[in-house]
Amino acid sequence: MQQAEINEQNIKQSNMKDKIDIISVRDGLTSVSDQEHQFPIHYAYDYRHGIKHNYLKAPQLQLYEHIRRQTFLDLAARKESSGKKAAGRSDNGIYIDPVAAGLPWTSGILACRQSKHWRLSLDTVNLFLQELSGGDCAQIASRPGGSITRIAQEEILSNAANGWARFPIYLYPEADEQRARLLAVVNVFVFVFDDFWEMHDISTFTGVQKVFISRMQPESNSNIHHPETTLESLIDETIAEIFELDRKNGNDAGRVMIEEMIRFFNRPGPPEKYNSMDDYLLYRHQDAGISYVLGTVKFSLNSSVDINSPQLARYLRLVYHHVCIANDLGSWEKEKKAYDTGAAIYLINAVDVVRQQLNLSSFDAAMDMTRGLLFQVECEIDEELERLMREDTLSADEWRFVDATIHTMAGNVLSCITMSRFNQIAMEAQFRES
Repeated sequence: MQQAEINEQNIKQSNMKDKIDIISVRDGLTSVSDQEHQFPIHYAYDYRHGIKHNYLKAPQLQLYEHIRRQTFLDLAARKESSGKKAAGRSDNGIYIDPVAAGLPWTSGILACRQSKHWRLSLDTVNLFLQELSGGDCAQIASRPGGSITRIAQEEILSNAANGWARFPIYLYPEADEQRARLLAVVNVFVFVFDDFWEMHDISTFTGVQKVFISRMQPESNSNIHHPETTLESLIDETIAEIFELDRKNGNDAGRVMIEEMIRFFNRPGPPEKYNSMDDYLLYRHQDAGISYVLGTVKFSLNSSVDINSPQLARYLRLVYHHVCIANDLGSWEKEKKAYDTGAAIYLINAVDVVRQQLNLSSFDAAMDMTRGLLFQVECEIDEELERLMREDTLSADEWRFVDATIHTMAGNVLSCITMSRFNQIAMEAQFRES
């Protein structure tokens, strides 16, 4: 099924339908033939709460046509064998259309795909959450109500399928079944341990590093004891399987992913103030684990691409910005509430920084300005891709990586608007159950 066949005219529309329900979302999201693979959506979060401004509209980007025509994949194929056209994207994902489904789309990037392996991904998430919710984490000191055990239990109770478990399903749709399962595992570690990090100071987080993260180091560590719990055994088996895939395929995709995950866990706390939005974004790149995200894209593709390639430096910097800002817009209300109530000790969000930098009178105004910043980044991404195509100096792996990262940016936006994590109000009541 080609992307062009999926309600192309609807994709170009920008207005959300007045009312949506589970049936209308299901019917508009994919082609009929792909509905059997569709990951159900139960939440639709409009962080602007229906407020629209004529002066603030998502840009129309040339990159959509390039994605639709598979331009970047064609460029990759021609690098490998003269004149050959690309075979297309993998059969591990399906094309989805959030605009045709009536979802409150908040980006000019309209290239969305979803993994077919979402059931396996969710089963894997639930397995690891059950282990984290047991007694294996009791030895790690924490503030009252902020233990890893408690965090995992709350994720189970809130139904992880409607939370951050959506991220790998939308961000890495090209991963085969085995890699999709492994991506689900590392996603559990990233979000559970990151929630713990946000609730505690850096010194307290060293308990997590000592007990769990040390077991994930790429290099063998003689100080690591033989696994004593089921959770430790699962961690060891997961890391070994990731590195075995690297060995079989002759690349370092798994190693880079794990190294970037560990680097994310070792990031510093936020500075007391940011002198500019650039300062904030440079820190946010670390805090949001964007290098880890790029590492997971590389792993999902079974790729040898260098995620620090000088040829891709400007483009990837813009990708970093986009993921950070889009995530900040989606998470703003949740994070502000958590900070105000003392549930989180840091408030790390672009909306807050924009308000302070511009001395704006309200957070609503800061939300609008931050949306404008997101749209500006999208226009710069569009311009940079046109430059890269004109110069045509990228390798085949780099062009495939470009194609995948565009879908990752759109997948991040889709995750943010379909997760209960960013919207604790019972949005499901707005849907009529089928």
